[in-house]
Amino acid sequence: MTMSLQFFPAPNPNSTGVLIAPGGGYAYVSYEKEGSLPAKWLNERGFDAWVLTYTCADGDIPAPIYPAPMEEALDAVKKIRAEGRVSKLGIWGWSAGGHLAAITATTPEVELDFAVLSYPVISMEDPTTHPGSRQNLLGDKASLELVQDMSAQNRVSKTTPPTFIFHTANDGAVPVQNSLLFATAMARYQRSFELFVLPNGPHGIGMAIDDPELTWTAELDRWLQRFIAA
Repeated sequence: MTMSLQFFPAPNPNSTGVLIAPGGGYAYVSYEKEGSLPAKWLNERGFDAWVLTYTCADGDIPAPIYPAPMEEALDAVKKIRAEGRVSKLGIWGWSAGGHLAAITATTPEVELDFAVLSYPVISMEDPTTHPGSRQNLLGDKASLELVQDMSAQNRVSKTTPPTFIFHTANDGAVPVQNSLLFATAMARYQRSFELFVLPNGPHGIGMAIDDPELTWTAELDRWLQRFIAA
């Protein structure tokens, strides 16, 4: 699977855009649940959206795939900005796509306006990482330096944009400690963030809009209002 970028235009655009990176453990892209559905949800609120399909270790392309996804995300940001449709741009990543989003957001020269991380893989370090994501991205021979650099909590700085982080406390695939690590790093650098943790819920719940116990998007909706450019 290689890179593609699909545009979802808002019917009444507010001059703010969001690049979406779905999850899938760097093995596939969960396009509908964590891509097109969030894009349409954003469109209803005036946000233009772009869904990134990025290189994955899917059988045709062997692991490790680093640095292809990172380069593709940076390229997508450049392409969106070159179109000139939006004056503010954020990134929204899910699970392994949350790792990709966090790495992109913590790359200072990208200068994103905000980030949303939904049950993200943050660390590539044991015991917190998601082993499948790490294996597909970095393989089993990655240097300690690379593992640390690809652990997004180590990349937070005084330039990291405001970030909304969502997780469930008993996520059995990607431990909530990933989100806690990123939030702690944001606090250390006095960066703006919101950490929203539900007590129960499996990994990969998506937006859970129709589930009264798991729905969390109302809080995200409120948080996003501050980034509307128009």
